[in-house]
Amino acid sequence: MLRVRLMNLFSLVVAGSILLSGGIAAAAPATQATKPIAANGSASSSGLKISPVRSDITVNAGSTQIVPVTVENVTSQVASYKVVINDFTAATDETGQPQIILDSNQFAQSHSLKRLVGDIPNVTLSPGQTANINVPVTVPKDYKAGGYYGAVRFVPASSDNAASKNVTLSASVGSLILVTVPGDIREALSVASLDVRKIVGPNQIDAPRTIFSSPDKLKATVRFQNAGDIQEQPFGKIQLQTWRGKIIANYEVNNETPRGNVLPGSIRKFDIPFTTKLGKIGAYKLVGNFGYGSNGSLITASTNFYIIPFWAIVLFVLLIVLLLAAIFGLPRAIKAYNRRVVARSQSRRR
Repeated sequence: MLRVRLMNLFSLVVAGSILLSGGIAAAAPATQATKPIAANGSASSSGLKISPVRSDITVNAGSTQIVPVTVENVTSQVASYKVVINDFTAATDETGQPQIILDSNQFAQSHSLKRLVGDIPNVTLSPGQTANINVPVTVPKDYKAGGYYGAVRFVPASSDNAASKNVTLSASVGSLILVTVPGDIREALSVASLDVRKIVGPNQIDAPRTIFSSPDKLKATVRFQNAGDIQEQPFGKIQLQTWRGKIIANYEVNNETPRGNVLPGSIRKFDIPFTTKLGKIGAYKLVGNFGYGSNGSLITASTNFYIIPFWAIVLFVLLIVLLLAAIFGLPRAIKAYNRRVVARSQSRRR
């Protein structure tokens, strides 16, 4: 009976250790995310170069503002392009990349830039020629305050269905325009999660974890959720601390120029690889302090994680087994020994 109980306890401990180690490095295949439009600089594809890739402007209700977009024909042939305005939404992979609505007859359910921009004439460019295209953004009087965004794309004018079928061109040559209409704007940004993940390959899931078997290739991931009606550009720092609270590293979040936007009704994540060498075993804490919005709102978040190598887990399991054996087995062994001593003593008296 004693052996059965010890074996059951051992099985439970081993099962727990397997689950623990399985939560350390498990990774499952996932669909690789695409990146439709670059975040900054200039876009170039199919012989056309466009700049800037992104414009952030403020337009008051009842007024019009011109957004200049420069296009250059980098081919050796004359080319004509149709200027197309498309709305976009946030991609579902939380990378912040825009998901362009290619249907020329479809508008975004909210925050549509396409409704604010009229028709723009086609453009014909000679080899090496550069042209400045003016994109007029007109906000009607009494228009709802908030954020509106879309993309200016250039598709071959010779293709009747290019505006809706040329996914490759639409994904690589375009200029994003994000508009802020001042007024009664609701700003509501929060930290959906702050955690630590393993840096994995492009076809693997970087799931959040609390325990890691190695300090190598780790990163902090902060996810911002925007429940407001204006795009936000959060920024701040993440502190890496020891379990005693000693700061061993500071990491900037969203400090590029221009900063990345979190669109209304979406979640966007930012990954920050650890460049500080961590111990092979230990407990650590992340503390994030972030700011956002026109009023300088502040939000904080924190999380703990642990680095426990596999040999330490095995040693821990063995110690638990020995402890359980001592707790349940030693008293029984002592009682059995006492019974044998008493039995021998009684037999000698006889």
